[in-house]
Formats: sequence, C-alpha cells, structure tokens
Amino acid sequence: MRLSEITKKLEKAFPKNMAESWDNVGLLIGEKNKDVKKIQISLDATDRVIEEAVKNKADLIITHHPLIFSPLKAINDSTLLGKKIMKLIKNDIALYSMHTNLDSAENGLNRYIAEIIGAKESKIIAENHLDIYKLSVYVPKENYQEIIKKVRETGISIEEYDDVSYSTECLERYRRSGEDNVYTVNNIKVEVIGEKGKMFQLLNEIKKIHPYREMAYEIFSVENRYVAGGIGRVFSLENPIPFREYVDLIKEKLSIENLRIVAESEEKTVKKVAVVNGSGMSFFKKIKKLGVDVFITGDIKYHEALDAAEEGLDLIDLGHYESEHFFNRLVIRELGEVDDIETYIMNEKPIFKYR
Repeated sequence: MRLSEITKKLEKAFPKNMAESWDNVGLLIGEKNKDVKKIQISLDATDRVIEEAVKNKADLIITHHPLIFSPLKAINDSTLLGKKIMKLIKNDIALYSMHTNLDSAENGLNRYIAEIIGAKESKIIAENHLDIYKLSVYVPKENYQEIIKKVRETGISIEEYDDVSYSTECLERYRRSGEDNVYTVNNIKVEVIGEKGKMFQLLNEIKKIHPYREMAYEIFSVENRYVAGGIGRVFSLENPIPFREYVDLIKEKLSIENLRIVAESEEKTVKKVAVVNGSGMSFFKKIKKLGVDVFITGDIKYHEALDAAEEGLDLIDLGHYESEHFFNRLVIRELGEVDDIETYIMNEKPIFKYR
C-alpha cells in the first residue's frame, strides 16, 4: 500500500486540522507515494526507536509525539535531532506523527482513556471548531458532473457526512461590451460547505476544468459552527466511589504501578471526573469551573499541584508516558487488517523510574 493511502485512512479518523496551532503533525519525513510493507508504531522517535526500525527494515514509523516541532535552520550530525533525521532519510524510513489531533478526535485518546476509567458518556472540555467556508460555483449543465466528481475527489466531510453539495438550475444572462444582443446560458449553481482549506483546494481544482476562462464563483466564511473534537473529557461515574478506591481502579485499568495524587482526604467521594492525557494543567482554570471532584492528567508541576490543593481540587498524575503509550491501539484500530503490511509496536520504557 502507498504511504498516501495509509495517511488518508488515519487522517479520516484523526484530521490534521484538529491539531493545536502550536503542534506539528502529519508526514514529517518521507515520500507520500512510497510503498509501505512494514510499519513500526512508537510513542516517541528516540534514537533507539529509529535503530529498531532500521534493524527490522521498517518502511514507516508512526509516532504520537512529533520528532520535529520547531523550524530547523540546519540538518547535520552536530545535533541529536539532525542525526536522527539523517538516519531516517538514509535508511528510507518515513516518519508520520499524530499528536493533538489524535488526542482531540471524537474517537481519540482522550475519549478512549475516559471510557477505560469509567465513563459511559463524556463531554469535551475544550471544543475545537472547524473554520467553515461556503463555495458557490456557476457551471454550464454539460460540465456539472465533472464538478461533482471534483467535490468527491477533494474529500469534503462535515461530521458524519461526505461529499455533500447542493445544486440549483439557473439562467445566466450577459451582453458583450459594445453589443446590443443579450445571451443566455442554462447553468447549474453548485454549492458546497466545508473546512476552509478544503474549500480553497476544491476551488483551485474546479478552475482547472471549468470551461470559462473567468468563471463565476463566490467563496466566503460562514458562521456555521461544527465541533471538530477537542481536548479533554469530563464525565460522571455511574456509581460514585471513595477517592482511594478510584485510584486503585485507575491503576488496575491502565496497568500503572504508581500514581502521584493530590488529595486532602482519600475517603472523599468521587462522582464527577475530568481527564486530559499528556500534560494538561494548562486547562486547570477551565476544569475548576466544571465543578469536578478529581482531575486526571500528567506532568503536574509542584506549584500547579499546590494551587490545586488550595482550591480544593484533587489531582491524579498518571505520568506523561503512562497516559499515552497505548495510543498504538487507536492506530491499529483505524488501519485495520491490510494485506501484505506487517505492523508492530516498539516503545521505550518509561523515562522515570520509581524505587
């Protein structure tokens, strides 16, 4: 299977436009038309992870954390990052990353963790909304089907619907400069609503096939709001339990030996829970307003924990690795069974150790 086909499957479930503005997701290294027969799935692109891919002759590494975050001024062997990039290119290994887009997606990592630790239903904490545009194109009747084909090929999707368009028959009237004759043409007005980038992509594709040198069209932003996933999930437990018992349940469900907690009393009843995988304390103020009993995340700093304790919000720190290392389950779920492609998992052990 070509790499472009694999990324198309993944981006349908975890669209790149769901990523946070500071993030860097998608195909970071490699050729999109490369043939892929072996895929390695790893949380991070460490040197050991890359060495494993080289040893196993993998064609593609899929990671959660992007190897490249900031613009690069040079790629050489004077830095660890440069060495890793060079090693991937030298061994013809592509690198594809899904980070906050995988976290935020409707069926992404935040929801997956929430379900594991007791959510029957959950709501998004910080919603992402698509930047929606409307495109209207006027086309002669005989060219209508070509335009509809371009709509389908561009892959316009909103919520659970694909390739939605609206068509209206209309009459075009015009008079050439300096002439008295009025000409008429039977046209069809094709209207499509979708994500901004897709709309401009579709417009450019239609311009290539439209019979008029200067075609009539309109494209503009609309106020329609469509939720495109979002960070975090909040939910209520079906059967409230003491904080102490809930901590034990989380350790069991997520296979974690040790957790850091912030709690005045471990006998406090837990009913309403918020979870943000990875490092989520930047959402603390928003979560506090939700009136939850406990906030579950990772990478909690000392002063963040102190503030939470003073404000009466209990915390559970899963650890960054521990809250995300099973992202591979979502990747494998979306890829499904593909003939002639071998998929395997290679993760480093948690960087922090407990004694």
